[in-house]
Amino acid sequence: MVDPARFESLILEFERAWQSGDQPDIADFVRRSGEGVERNRLLIELACVDLEYCWRHAASAKMSPTRTLTDYVALFDEARSFNDLPLEIIEEEYRVRCRFGDRPSHESFVSHFKGRRAEVALRLGKVDRELRDEDDAGASTRSAHVESRPRTQRRSDPDPRAPLSFSDYSLQEMIGAGRMGKVYRSWQRSLERTVAVKYLRKSFQANPDAVERFVNEAKVVSQLRHPRIVRIDGLGRTPAGGYFIAMDFVDGADLSTHLGVEPISIQGAVGWTMQACQAIEHAHRRGIVHCDLKPGNLLLDGDGNVRVTDFGLARSMDEDSRTFDRIEGTAAYMAPEQVSPWWGPITGQTDVYGLGAVLYALLTGVPPFQGATLADILAQVVSGVKVIAPIEMRPDLPSPVNEICLRCLAKSPDDRYEDARCLHEALRVTT
Repeated sequence: MVDPARFESLILEFERAWQSGDQPDIADFVRRSGEGVERNRLLIELACVDLEYCWRHAASAKMSPTRTLTDYVALFDEARSFNDLPLEIIEEEYRVRCRFGDRPSHESFVSHFKGRRAEVALRLGKVDRELRDEDDAGASTRSAHVESRPRTQRRSDPDPRAPLSFSDYSLQEMIGAGRMGKVYRSWQRSLERTVAVKYLRKSFQANPDAVERFVNEAKVVSQLRHPRIVRIDGLGRTPAGGYFIAMDFVDGADLSTHLGVEPISIQGAVGWTMQACQAIEHAHRRGIVHCDLKPGNLLLDGDGNVRVTDFGLARSMDEDSRTFDRIEGTAAYMAPEQVSPWWGPITGQTDVYGLGAVLYALLTGVPPFQGATLADILAQVVSGVKVIAPIEMRPDLPSPVNEICLRCLAKSPDDRYEDARCLHEALRVTT
C-alpha cells in the first residue's frame, strides 16, 4: 500500500525540481521514501513524470532527450532489460515521443518488446485514443466572450465542497489517464473496499475553469444513483491542494478497446447501447445532459454490462446552452449543436445523437465522421455532409437497426428520437 500524503509530497517535490531547471535523481527520491511508500509504485510515477519533463525540455531546446526506457532498468530489481519494465512506463515513453519527439510507428515501437508485442500494441492503441481525445479537447476550445470566473481556491483555503479525507485512500495502481486527470485503483481504509480515485492533473489546479468543471462533475454525478452509471462518492482535496473524486471501481475495459480488434456482434452493439440508454434516461429525468458520450466513456463491468462514466462536460437542461463560450466534447462523436448554436440548444436530444454515434462505432468500428484534422471533422458535423449508412459498411445489418442509427444522427435535433427512452424502446423492438 502507498501512504498517500508521503506519495504525493515526493512526486510534487520531484516535479518542482524539474520545474526549477534541475534534473532530479529518481534513485535519491526512492531512497528517501522510507517504509510508508511502496517502492515500485513510486518508481513508476516518478519515471512517468521524468519522461514527460525530459522529452518536453528536449523538444523546446531542440536537443536529444536525456532519458529513455533503458535508463530505468537498473531501478527495478526484477527488470533485466527495458522489455521487462512495467507497462505504464512503456506507455508513457510512447506518449511523450508522440507529443514531443519522433512519433514512432506501432511497428517500430513494438519490435523492441519480444514476447510482449501483442500486449504492448494493445496499450499503444489505448494511448493513441487518449491522445486524439486530448487533441480534440484542446484544439476545440475557443473563447467567444469573456465572463467573470471564480478565483482559484488557494491551497490553504478549506473547501466545503470537498469533504473527503485524502488519508482514507491508499493508491495501488494507475488504471487510466486523460487530458484532465489520472485514475487510480485505490483502497478505502474506512470501508475496507476497492474504489477508483480520479485526480485533477496538477497542471490544471490553477485553472479556474478546469477546477470548476472537475468540482461540477462530482456534484452532478453524486446526485445520480443508477446501476448503469459509475457512482461517485464525493470530492476531496490532497494536502497540496489538489482535487480528487472517489468513485466506484469498475474492473473492466471501456468499449473503445473493442473497436477495430474484431467485429462486435449486432446483438452486442444493440444491447450495450440499450444499457447506455437506461443510464442516460436516468440522468435526463434529473435534468442532466452528459454531452460526451463515446465508447471510451462506457465501461464494461465484471458481468459484461455497461457503466457510463465521465460527466465532466455535463450540462443542466435549465442552462442557456446557446450562450456557451467554447466547443466542448470529442469531435467525432459531437452533435451539430455542440459545435454551432445555429443548430439549436443543447438538450436531451444531444445525448440521443451521442448514443447513435456510439451505436454506429460499435457496428462499424469507426465513428460517424472521420477526417485528417479536427477542423475537417467539425466541418462535416455541422455541414450538410451525410453520414455513410452503417449498412453500407456492414451488409448483414438489419434495416431497422440501420434506420434507428441514422435517425439518431440526424443533423436537426427535431429529426432525432425525442429522448433516450424512445431510443431504448425502438432498439428493444429490434431484439
